[in-house]
Amino acid sequence: MSNHEIRRLIWHRYRAILGTAIIVLLLTGLKAASDVATADGATIGRTVRAFTSGGYTAEMSGSTMLIVNFIVVLILGWLTFMWDNYTNFNHYLFSLRATRQQLFTQKLIIFGSTIIGSFVMMHLLFLGTVRLLIHHVASYNLSWGPELRYSFSQLMFLLAMYAIVATIGLWLGQAVASALFTIISIPSLIFALEGALNLFSYATGVDPNRASYLARLDQSTWSGLGIFTIVSALIISFLWLMDYWAFQHLSLENAGNFMLFPRFRLAFLWLTVIYLAVAVGFSTFGRTVYAIVINSYTGEIPFSISLIIAIIVGYLTWSVGRLLLYRPDHAWDAFKFKKLA
Repeated sequence: MSNHEIRRLIWHRYRAILGTAIIVLLLTGLKAASDVATADGATIGRTVRAFTSGGYTAEMSGSTMLIVNFIVVLILGWLTFMWDNYTNFNHYLFSLRATRQQLFTQKLIIFGSTIIGSFVMMHLLFLGTVRLLIHHVASYNLSWGPELRYSFSQLMFLLAMYAIVATIGLWLGQAVASALFTIISIPSLIFALEGALNLFSYATGVDPNRASYLARLDQSTWSGLGIFTIVSALIISFLWLMDYWAFQHLSLENAGNFMLFPRFRLAFLWLTVIYLAVAVGFSTFGRTVYAIVINSYTGEIPFSISLIIAIIVGYLTWSVGRLLLYRPDHAWDAFKFKKLA
């Protein structure tokens, strides 16, 4: 079976979802352009520019496009592998005269092309519409260097998010459970990164409240773009290799399990424990929870308190994870320090 035939089959299967995603993003580009034109029209007499050297995507229009694009990418990533497993369409795919390598590669080509193509079309439509609606030359000052760097860094970020959510959809078998895991893990990524940087600051003897690594990162500069590109490329490459192996060894007999590869349950459990412990215990989120509990908003908490919060979160994550992954006969056993089969 040729790659062209596989692409046609996959496109026919997902054309409604992919087509809807493209239409939503194009309409978002038009809406963002209309918002810019309306806001600029109110101050056109003062020749306020619609674009700044820091990138138009940092303004009100870009935030709208980025948020909608982010939501669309999360949905597409989750559906890439989960939907076929949930609907048992994998049984049909694996019965075709095609290798699993072909199915895996062509599916990612179609979804990846849709994400990249719709992102580019949305921005081109946005720029073209703004140029038509705003006729004042001084108001249209597009600095192509910073703008392109900022936009490219956003695209790399979205592709990395797609890879992460697609991995969740491939490795976890239960649709509702994987959706909940996605809802919990993706919004907490920024807190996990902040927590990891704070731990690095503690280890190097630097005050984490004054380090501000993330605050100094500017994607419109070459250094910021480089960091975004390298980190995103590493995430995408690692997850691509991991998912490629998983798709090759995917067993349809485990389709109903929470995790489709039971032998990795322990590793998955401890990674989740460490992830959430760091994301909650050593981040702004943990400080906010602590401040609410003690009713004192000082903005800083001792390392010992952060460590205690991390241990509590880690224990709860470990217990609930054991309940989901091992399904003990008695639910309370998951919260005890005993080995589960």
